[in-house]
Amino acid sequence: MKCLMKAWQQSESLLYNWLLKQTQSQHETEDIMQEVFLKAMRNSERFCSLKDGKSWLFKMTKNQFIDHWRRKIEIEDIDDLETVDKILPVMEQLQSCLPRVLPKLSSRHRHVIEFCDLNGMTQAQYSKENGLSLAATKARLRRARVELKQILVTECQVSQSATGVCSFKRAQ
Repeated sequence: MKCLMKAWQQSESLLYNWLLKQTQSQHETEDIMQEVFLKAMRNSERFCSLKDGKSWLFKMTKNQFIDHWRRKIEIEDIDDLETVDKILPVMEQLQSCLPRVLPKLSSRHRHVIEFCDLNGMTQAQYSKENGLSLAATKARLRRARVELKQILVTECQVSQSATGVCSFKRAQ
């Protein structure tokens, strides 16, 4: 028991500060610290036989913290999460512009975009069904995507950052 109390006194403030940083809550930190201490007390006979009791306490604190958050996540009800009804995600907004601009693509490009990108046909299947080589299909699809992007930029006023689409205006 003396080994446990000595290790606890040496590490209690470090454990507490680490947990407080993780939980951002004094109450949760105190609850976890209490659980760790109780667990250590239940294993006090074996505690003195450990080479490094302080590291055991740190490991137990970390594990207890992880368990605490797992329980908290399981308890959280999905109905409690707030939803934003008014603003659609950018991709959904962009999808509303797509049906308006697809007819403006050349027929060959619209065909390959519709089958490969929108309907999920593989490029190999497309090339087989249309009597094209795989390389020709890939080139046609690339050209179609470039043409579609140009139309989206002009018609829907899509602006693009380095990470992807950032904003656009709906086609009139």
